[in-house]
Parts: sequence; C-alpha cells; structure tokens
Amino acid sequence: MTIERLIRAIPPPALAAEAYNGPWEPIEAEIGIALPQDYKDFVRLYGSGYFMQFLGIYVPRSKNPNVRLERQVRQICDIFQQIGELAYPLWPNPGGLLPFGVTDNGDFLFWLTRGLPESWQVVVWDRGMQEFEALGCDLTDFLAGLSTGEILPREFPEELLPCDCLFKPHYGQLRRWVRLAAASPNNGAFGFTWRMGAYGAVSGRSTCRLRGYG
Repeated sequence: MTIERLIRAIPPPALAAEAYNGPWEPIEAEIGIALPQDYKDFVRLYGSGYFMQFLGIYVPRSKNPNVRLERQVRQICDIFQQIGELAYPLWPNPGGLLPFGVTDNGDFLFWLTRGLPESWQVVVWDRGMQEFEALGCDLTDFLAGLSTGEILPREFPEELLPCDCLFKPHYGQLRRWVRLAAASPNNGAFGFTWRMGAYGAVSGRSTCRLRGYG
C-alpha cells in the first residue's frame, strides 16, 4: 500500500489546498482508529480537491465541515445507522465501514477496516441502487485505477474518461451547477437537477417555465 502508483497517474499539485502534515495522533484518537499510511501521504501531497470532476476525499482539519474527515466519519455513520440492515457493519464496530469520501452523485466511499490499516479495501455505496460494492484495492490504487480506466465501479458514469482535469485543488469555494434533465422543454417547462456545496453535498430537483408558455 503506497502512493507511488497514484503519483505516476496523477501528479500532485504544485500547491495543495488544506494539505495535512500531522500530527496524526489527535486525529486518530478522535476517530478511534489508526489510519492507512497511503491516506496520510495523500492528504500531505494532494490535500483537498476534486478527482475527475466527480469525487472528493475528506481531509483532516478542513475549514469546510463538508470536507473535514473527523466530522464526516461521525455524521455519515450516524446516517447509515438509520438505514437498517446493512451488508457490512459500520465503524466503530470491529471491521466496520469507515467513510473517507463522496461523489457528486451522492455515492459514499468507505474503507473496510478489517485487519491492519495497510490492508483496508475500498467499498463504494451506490446511492441509486443503495448497494455496496467491494473493489479489492486500497484508496490510492482506487484513485489511480479510476484515472486510467482500470477501475470503474458499476454505477459510476462511463463518461468519466477522457477527463481534461484529473485533479483540481479545492480552496474552499462552493461548487454550484445545474444539469438539464431533458433535451427539450415540455410545454415550456424544463426539469433539472442541481447540486451545490463542496463535493456535491446538497442536491435537489426543480422545474422552470419559459416566458410565453402557460
């Protein structure tokens, strides 16, 4: 479990946003578990940012609560506790899922904390199917594989590649955009989905009507 493969696939930025160099003992004490070395190397070299204009990894001590690892671990585990029966236990249960990132579609990325941190594997929770997919790789191999097309979770968009911007540092500004849900209006009305906030944390669906109709 090393970061070299990711560095070859996506060179780190010259100036990382919210890079974290430690100390790690307070972070791990707050979460309640030691974290993988490749993750520690990742947040030191890459910091906070967007991969392939689609997903983000939580970083310690971020000024943005939607990106801060310590906060998101607690919040996401609390949310999943309400779902009911799951295919995997959740942290802090032994061998439970520990969240570390999210996609713009609302899919959550977890470590499966079985064994030593160096052996943790990535598990993706797909928001659409509401199912887990174990990928059999660590965090940095997962990111490297996404960037080369070697890895694609079953519910991730097939059009992730080619991508003009494999990684963009995130300096704390809110992310806002809209996606049209129809190619043409229906009686002058367009339905569209929208997302805003770091890592697409807030989403919704709206309808607008063109002037001159109805």
